[in-house]
Amino acid sequence: MLFNNTLHKLGFSPIEANVFIVLCKHGSLTGYEVAKLTGISRSNVYAALYSLQDKGKCYASEGETTKYVAISKEELLLSTEREFHTTLEEIKEYYPVPLEANEPYITIKGYDNVLTKLKNAILLCHSHLYLLCTSDVVALLQDELKTISTEKKVTILCDKAIKLPSSITLYHRLKSPEGFHMIIDTEAVLTGDLNASSPQCLFSKDLSLVRLMRESFITELDMIQLNKR
Repeated sequence: MLFNNTLHKLGFSPIEANVFIVLCKHGSLTGYEVAKLTGISRSNVYAALYSLQDKGKCYASEGETTKYVAISKEELLLSTEREFHTTLEEIKEYYPVPLEANEPYITIKGYDNVLTKLKNAILLCHSHLYLLCTSDVVALLQDELKTISTEKKVTILCDKAIKLPSSITLYHRLKSPEGFHMIIDTEAVLTGDLNASSPQCLFSKDLSLVRLMRESFITELDMIQLNKR
């Protein structure tokens, strides 16, 4: 099922994915043989085969009986990379210029969506980032944090002493924080919880909220420094 899901992400329909996988496993097959192996009706199998041909994902071998062959793993990887590159260039070129947005608070729901928003916010940071969270959350974000830390200022308040590059400033917080709180470039905040029964977070560019969270961070940093003395 995992490869089926991957093919769906590439634009394969459920039937096309099943037909393609059978061709990958069994090699050259007639439409009748594919229908027999998949349990899908011949009309739907042939429709899928014609569609896969149009997409360049399988070839037909001409002979007494037409047989179909899936493209190789190497060809699929190359064509997918090429298509993704083209799509990325089109997004860069044609993404609509946004009108002035006035949405002070945006809610993101779902574990994967929240984690993606966190990672994107880190990578889109221009100058400095402050993060208060548990060590578990830091572990999920460490690749992105390491990437920006070579050029941007990264400060983390965390409940455990963890191994991070020297370019990241880490403060040990005795009490485990509730959820996560992030300030990006003193322009936006991201606050929420990944461990809740319904993970969600709030993203905002509201200056009052940014200022309030920044002051809270500074106060906590001052308290940590005082306790060290």
